[in-house]
Amino acid sequence: MIIELLDKDKNIVKVKSIDQIPKDLSYINSVQIINYKKEDVTTFERLFDIDTTILNNSEDIELSSHYLEKENQLAFNFSFPYFTTQNKIEEVIVSFILKEKIMFSFMDINFEKFIPENKKQEHFDKIKNLPFTIDTFLLMMIGIVPDYFADLTEVIAKNIKTIYSGLQKENNFSEHGLNEITALKFNNLLVKESLNEFRRILHLLRKSTKLSAEIKETILLELSDLTVINEYVQNNFERLDDLKDYISTKIDLEQNRIFKTLTIITMCISLPMLVAGIYGMNFKNMPELEWEYGYFYAIVLILICFVAPLIWFKRKKWLN
Repeated sequence: MIIELLDKDKNIVKVKSIDQIPKDLSYINSVQIINYKKEDVTTFERLFDIDTTILNNSEDIELSSHYLEKENQLAFNFSFPYFTTQNKIEEVIVSFILKEKIMFSFMDINFEKFIPENKKQEHFDKIKNLPFTIDTFLLMMIGIVPDYFADLTEVIAKNIKTIYSGLQKENNFSEHGLNEITALKFNNLLVKESLNEFRRILHLLRKSTKLSAEIKETILLELSDLTVINEYVQNNFERLDDLKDYISTKIDLEQNRIFKTLTIITMCISLPMLVAGIYGMNFKNMPELEWEYGYFYAIVLILICFVAPLIWFKRKKWLN
């Protein structure tokens, strides 16, 4: 477990156990707990008199599992999607509890490491002239997360364009392309679910009496940005559907071409084989056996049976 304390002077102090946390938290704005265990949560709940119910039900769909406001505290959580080293999106639940001007955050991994440094610095610059309180910290967080969703959506959109461009240059299509599209679609789905979850939390925060008017105004602006991002996420779904239809159509056309080729081969072989089969029968009353040119007649008939289907398929434009 890693515990990071952020004081009012923007200094970060890392401690490795709960015992190392100072008793007096009056100068602390944020307590961030990373990679915690269930028994650790119970200890935090007892020491700081916070209700951690929301941490136990974070996987549930019910609204009360993601947002809980009481007289003396405000708690909320949302799923945070991130790219793994295998270029696959996974999620981590990030939980926040606001109690007496202190923000407690609980997460399995530090989600801040997935946010580019320039983005974090940009939002730090916006609040550098403000007194560093829990309100300014919350303002910064509310600003960073939508930007992160925008970057994540943009990465997925670029991956879709890259695949689209690559597939247009290919002549052979396989299930691998469809698997790539399915993986991208699942990644986009996780982003959409997390985005909508975060939007729902922001809507509820706007109704809270514990937040200042400035924060609520910022939330309103961010909600507008998230609406635009959500439209781009939906566009990604449409592009992926179009791409899947494109590959499926190409595969169908290739299969039709193969079936046409097999049909042509079958017709061109089966008719000559029919002629050869007839004249290969050893019946006594076969007048062609007595013909002087019977053999050449059979050869010509076999050639005609082979060439005639080719001419017919050519007229039907089955042959290029």
